[in-house]
Amino acid sequence: MIETNPPDFWEGKVGVDLDAFYRRALSQGLSYHITQERGYLPQGLIEEIRSLAQPPIAWDVALAKWFDRMFQPIEKVRTYTRPSRRQASTPDIARPRWIHQSGEEDGRTFAVLIDTSGSMDRLLLGKALGTIASYSIARDVPFVRVIFCDAVAYDAGYLAPEELLTKVKVRGRGGTVLQPGIQLLEAAQDFPKDGPILIITDGQCDRLAIKRQHAFVLPQGAKLPFVPKGEIFRMK
Repeated sequence: MIETNPPDFWEGKVGVDLDAFYRRALSQGLSYHITQERGYLPQGLIEEIRSLAQPPIAWDVALAKWFDRMFQPIEKVRTYTRPSRRQASTPDIARPRWIHQSGEEDGRTFAVLIDTSGSMDRLLLGKALGTIASYSIARDVPFVRVIFCDAVAYDAGYLAPEELLTKVKVRGRGGTVLQPGIQLLEAAQDFPKDGPILIITDGQCDRLAIKRQHAFVLPQGAKLPFVPKGEIFRMK
C-alpha cells in the first residue's frame, strides 16, 4: 500500500520525491520494453510516458511567453529629430536615434488583480509583482492598472512598472472575495476592452466570472475552487 504522505526517496545525498521516482520508473520501464523488444504498446501510452520525462517549463518562462502573446514587440524607427547618445563623440556626423513608432504604445496595458486577503503570503506576492514588473518593462508596457482586493476592491490606478519594483502600498488583509475587482475592471471606462487581467491569488477565493482574456498566478501546490478558463502560472 502506498502511503498518503510518504517520505522522500534518497539516493546518496540527493533527495527524490515520489512523483519524480514514478516518472523515472515509467521512463526506464519503457526503455527496457523497447530495447528488449517485448511487444507492442499503445502509441498514446508511449507519448504520455515520454512527455512525463520532459522537465516542466519554469513558471517565469511560461509567464514570459504569455507576455509575448499579449504584447507584440513595438517596431522601432530611426529619426534625426532626436540625436543619438553617441552624437557628442562625433559632432561632425549626424547620428539618428532609434525610437518607438509613434502611437503604438497607446492601449498597451494590462491589469493586475492582487489578492490582499489575510491568507496571502507577502514574500510570494512580492516575487510575483517583481517578475511581472520586469516583463512589463522588457515589453514596453508603459503603465499597469493595479487593483487590490480582499472583500472590497481598491483601485490603485495606473502605475509604471518601475513602481511595482519599489514600495507598493498594499490595501486589504481582510476576507477573500475577488469578483468585485473583476467587475470594477470590466466596467472601467478608462481600461481597454481587450486589456488582459493577471490575477495573483493563493487560490482561497470565490468562484470568478471573467469575460475577457486572463491568467492566474498561484503558489506552487495551490488550487482554485473552480475550473479556470485562463492559464495558470505556479510560483516556486
